[in-house]
Parts: sequence; structure tokens; C-alpha cells
Amino acid sequence: MIDKNNNKSIIKKIVLAAGLSNRYGKKNKLSQYINNKPVINHLIDKLLSIYDPSELLIVIGYEHKTIINLINNPKIEFIYNHDYKKGIGTSISAGIKELELTIKGAMIIPADMPVLSTKDLIKLQNKFLELNCSKVVFPMYKSQIGNPVLLPKNYFKILESLKEDCGAKSQIKKNDIVTVNTDIGTIFDIDTISNLNTAKSIL
Repeated sequence: MIDKNNNKSIIKKIVLAAGLSNRYGKKNKLSQYINNKPVINHLIDKLLSIYDPSELLIVIGYEHKTIINLINNPKIEFIYNHDYKKGIGTSISAGIKELELTIKGAMIIPADMPVLSTKDLIKLQNKFLELNCSKVVFPMYKSQIGNPVLLPKNYFKILESLKEDCGAKSQIKKNDIVTVNTDIGTIFDIDTISNLNTAKSIL
């Protein structure tokens, strides 16, 4: 368990929940159920088991009212991304622009990662803190880079400038990157109905 008081207002967890779910089909993948619980709630419940609600910032856009109702927690902050149709870069930018000056780092978390474990979340944050919030920390599973990623404050201007459907990986200096070995949940997201069925068996 992370000491919530010690890390409160230091690292913001920005959950990206604004996407159109284009690859999934006609339905919003975040509202689909895995073992009687919506995809997004699997992630949010894990985050709330180790972090204070004030540490979370949910970026919403597509079917935003549905997402808010599913999470149903007045203590969590939501930010609406008006440009969500342009892609994930705009959601990252929208989230970063909302951060307080006291924030030393941001953990960027795609909302479609129900298999992500609290163990890996803790491991990633602890490494970031161990490095004095000065390096970019990526999870790695069997040589494959995954999510979430933690970025220090000196990268916030780059993140704010992101546009359309692209992240910041190409703009991160190699010397700033540190990887942490993690489990499969850091590379598993829900893009298709097949992914959803696989997640059911894993969970």
C-alpha cells in the first residue's frame, strides 16, 4: 500500500477516457462489462485501492456522461476534452494543462487497461520517486514497452503541446528513460471484442 498522505499532490494520475473506441466497434469499450464490472471500473477501482481520489484526473470526451455515471465518485476530478475526436494527444494535453504547480510528475494511464495490477502501479511509482521524479519511467513486459508511463515536470510543456492521435514517446530523450519489469497487464488493453474476451479469462 502506498502512503497516500506522503504522495498526495506529487504525482497526478491522468486517466485517458475520452476516446471514440473506433477499433472496438459501435459500442464504447469502456462501458462494456468484464465479470459484471465495466472495463473502466476495473482500472478505477484498482487506482482507488492505493491512491487518494484527489490524485486522479479523468479526461473525458466521447459519451462523457456515461463515463461519469459509471465511475460515480464525486471526489474524483473530471476534465472534458473538447478536441477528443482528434486523438489521444489532445487528451494528454488537456490533462497536463489542469495540473497544479505543486505536481512533480504525471502518470499517464489509458482507461482501457483492466488487467493492470496494483502491484505494478506501486512498483512504477516507487521507481519514479526513487529517482526523485526526474526520469521517465516505462513498464516493460518481455522486452515490450507498455503503459502507464510516468513523466517528470520538465516534460509537461512537451505534453501540453501534443496534438491529434500521437503521444510523446518520440520526443523523450533516451538518457531520461528508465524501464521497470512488470506483468502482462501493462501491455494488455481493450481494442477489440476478442481482447475483451481474453480479459475475462485473465481476470
